[in-house]
Amino acid sequence: MKISITLATLFLGLNLTMAQNLKSVSYKDGDQKLNGLVTSNAGKKLPGVLILPAWKGIDNEAKNAAAELEKQGYIAFVADIYGEGNIPADNASAAKIAGKYKQDYKAYQQRISIAFEELKKQGENPEKIAVI
Repeated sequence: MKISITLATLFLGLNLTMAQNLKSVSYKDGDQKLNGLVTSNAGKKLPGVLILPAWKGIDNEAKNAAAELEKQGYIAFVADIYGEGNIPADNASAAKIAGKYKQDYKAYQQRISIAFEELKKQGENPEKIAVI
């Protein structure tokens, strides 16, 4: 039992440490402020990966994916699709916010495009970019 608790604590600590290496990047879509995250290896002309978070917005899964990609030699940028002040608190609010972008795919595409441009500003290799 002690080993399980120790391993769980160690794993949690590693995940938190990985996420702490992400830097906040503020950008805008019109008047809406967006707050993405970029890995600490930005500016090194490495291949880039744009991460589109799941329907609840930027979460630990997206942060951990960015940290793992950094370890593998990529610059990762986690996009903020919903914008500041629009973080879903639960599944119902996530469904409502995500539903907006399901109905208005052009607005969703615009947020992705803006995040893509922010990734390019981080100094990655512009010929080697992926979106996940």
